[in-house]
Amino acid sequence: MYDNSLPVQRTISRRSFFRNVSAASVTLALQPNLQSLLAEEQNSIYRNPIMGGDHPDASPIRVGNDFYLTHSSFDYAPGLLIWHSRDLVNWRPVAAALHRYYGSIWAPYLCEYSGHFYIYFPANNRINVVHAAHPTGPWSEPIDLGIAAIDPAHIAENGRRFLYTNGGQMVELTPDGLGVKSTPRTVFEPWPIPTSTRIECTCLEGPKLLEHNGYFYLNVAEGGTGGPATSHSVISARSRHADGPWEFSPYNPIVHTQSRDDRWLSLGHGRLVDTPDGKWYMTVHSYENGYRTLGRQLLLLPIEWTADGWFRVVPEIAADSDIPMPMSGTIQQAFADPSDQFDTPELGLQWGFWHEYDPARFETGKHFLRLAARGKGLNDSSVLTAPVGGHAYTIEVEVEVESGCEAGLLLFYNPEHATGITLTSTGVNVRVANGLIFSHQGLGSSRATLRLVNDRQEIDFYFRLDQQPWKRTEYSAEISGMHHNVLGGFLDVRPALSAWGTNNATFRNFRYWPEAKLPT
Repeated sequence: MYDNSLPVQRTISRRSFFRNVSAASVTLALQPNLQSLLAEEQNSIYRNPIMGGDHPDASPIRVGNDFYLTHSSFDYAPGLLIWHSRDLVNWRPVAAALHRYYGSIWAPYLCEYSGHFYIYFPANNRINVVHAAHPTGPWSEPIDLGIAAIDPAHIAENGRRFLYTNGGQMVELTPDGLGVKSTPRTVFEPWPIPTSTRIECTCLEGPKLLEHNGYFYLNVAEGGTGGPATSHSVISARSRHADGPWEFSPYNPIVHTQSRDDRWLSLGHGRLVDTPDGKWYMTVHSYENGYRTLGRQLLLLPIEWTADGWFRVVPEIAADSDIPMPMSGTIQQAFADPSDQFDTPELGLQWGFWHEYDPARFETGKHFLRLAARGKGLNDSSVLTAPVGGHAYTIEVEVEVESGCEAGLLLFYNPEHATGITLTSTGVNVRVANGLIFSHQGLGSSRATLRLVNDRQEIDFYFRLDQQPWKRTEYSAEISGMHHNVLGGFLDVRPALSAWGTNNATFRNFRYWPEAKLPT
């Protein structure tokens, strides 16, 4: 699970490859090694997204030869998942900074100062901070800074520490970074978005800060993170001082969706990070055209610095390009597989509970997950979820219910909007995306294997009782409208395990396939 080992690959220059590809196609038969070189060249590129599914507002940093990031965890706990990479493309989760539910967590900012690490984050629109000696923790308990704002970002100059927030606001922090010593003031105004651009709102937010070659650089997001395809953007400015005054980049918008026909929509919220050998990249998030249900996925774009001290995305490269790997000798691997045999004493980092984290509610290890029922139905239950990417996938789990418990397998957006298949002692129920529930009564089994097949947002439901053949329900669902532009909330549709009523449900062998896979 989450194996990101990196086999070494010999590569050739991507630029040389494309310059010589026509000659290569003519002389391939005469050069037996060229075919393997072409295959290696294919392996030396990556394609966005680098983290499929909902991983918005990412905040990457480099620590020596390692990279770490965290991102918004919203209404799920554990929160502020910490991811690790050695190449900026392949990521695996290694820790969580929050082990209780503190409310909705938006746009965190991971940073290092004087060898110590901090995450500034908003919880229910109030800025908090946790800190640790290492990015993997252990992290402190949150400290409320008493600021009503979102989207914090840290920067320091000559020993003075500052925190930027949405709306162009800035406060000065105490020397330890764990308190505030001034009131917020406005130090940055929005870049004037052209009136011909379709946007959701001005929404000056998502500041990201960097000191480089005598300048402080400030990236912000403008245009709104949802709404029209062209809404979001990355705007950049620079100053000789951490608190301004700021001048706008002549390359604004640095990142922006040009058309609703593009693959990647509402591109924005960018932070820069460098590699040990001096290359620069920017992470951004984006909705995928036709698949907003996956939430805001994480993309990586190469950056170049201009002679006049500004930066821009490498002109020949777009978000949907084939892009050379940041680190030579590495290949892009499939993103994290959430499959789980429940054979470890702690719950895997792929899992998150909706609106709670109560370790007393579950028992795991020994190849099962026992989950106590919560609430009378989906609306007051806390489901256990695992975000995934991809246009089509299949999930399956074995479930056993005790008397009074209804449990099953869902595709979950929020408690009011979910679809799935559940088991009770009296039969199998199917909930479709509009909330209607259909029942197969009288099946008389407390154990079943349940399967959901997501075929490009059309969902089929299967079940198997004991050793009987698989059965497909007559009901199917369609989920393309289950996203932020329709329902709000900045969420995504994700697989979930559920249990409500009384007593317990026991789950075994949670399986995921990155394709629409019919049972056999």
